[in-house]
Amino acid sequence: MAEATHHTDSFAQIANAITPANTLGIITHRRPDGDAIGSSIALAEALKEIGKTVHLVNEDEVPDTLRFLTGTESFHAAREIETPIPVDLIVVLDAAGHDRVGDGTWAAFRNHGPVINIDHHVSNNHYGDLNHVDTASPATGQIVFDLITASGWSLTSAGRDALFAAISTDTGSFRFPSTGAATYRIAADLVDRGLDVGHISQQLYESYPMRRLLLLRDLLQDMDIREGGRVVAVKLTLEMAESVGMRPGDTEGLIDVIRSIDSVIVAVFFEEMSDGKIRVSSRSKTPGIDVGRVCAVFGGGGHQLAAGARMKGPLEEAAERFLTEVAKRINGIN
Repeated sequence: MAEATHHTDSFAQIANAITPANTLGIITHRRPDGDAIGSSIALAEALKEIGKTVHLVNEDEVPDTLRFLTGTESFHAAREIETPIPVDLIVVLDAAGHDRVGDGTWAAFRNHGPVINIDHHVSNNHYGDLNHVDTASPATGQIVFDLITASGWSLTSAGRDALFAAISTDTGSFRFPSTGAATYRIAADLVDRGLDVGHISQQLYESYPMRRLLLLRDLLQDMDIREGGRVVAVKLTLEMAESVGMRPGDTEGLIDVIRSIDSVIVAVFFEEMSDGKIRVSSRSKTPGIDVGRVCAVFGGGGHQLAAGARMKGPLEEAAERFLTEVAKRINGIN
């Protein structure tokens, strides 16, 4: 059966939908990362500049590591919204599916009118009334930059810094294969606009809390190495998280440590959640092993080289099921 093809709405169509709206909601996926937060700030700033009232709501709090960005103070956790906010339109950023946002966030709004879905994930199912999904883009932040500039909106200093954080974090500091010439041109444009690369990068990559390193130490002690070193996994239990006082965002990027091993083709991070589910993050170094397809087996998705899923626990059983599926791909069985 041929895969369904989706129509992508243009920046002009999106701008035309936004123009008559007075009040908008900007939302993104649960457990927001740098791309989600940075893209949201930049778009919110641009829309405020053209006179819009913007509400930034997320299921979870902004990670501590991103709170240095101007604009993060405008976010509200969905649980803080006691009375649903009336908005004319909602823009969803960096969320591959309606369910990735969280029920609490959707419930935070009423009479919200059209939903605009802007994303770069291959697994995006075009759930919006308007959809701009560019799977060739390495970050939603890059799409938001193009939307802002194509629409003639302002890029404020806060938006500039937020977009650099968005693009830098989702490209692995401009290292991942999806990073193209356009990405570097955007970074150069942001520098031309006054971006302090050294300061923002230090805040992003050299200002981690001690608990994050203690967590990494504990994870590496029980690293699971398989397939002759081609597959490596770490498992984060609730007990480990509690022992270091883990906060949202503390695990962001830890998978890159194990992916950096020379023999590794696939790296996997398993995290035990308080609801009994197991959160899976996976990375591949080669398109030949498509972790997006592996995650799809378990109801998840993402890109060829970076994907995730949420599985039924317990942790050890979920890890075994997932790693067995990875081994099949590594050994050419499937």
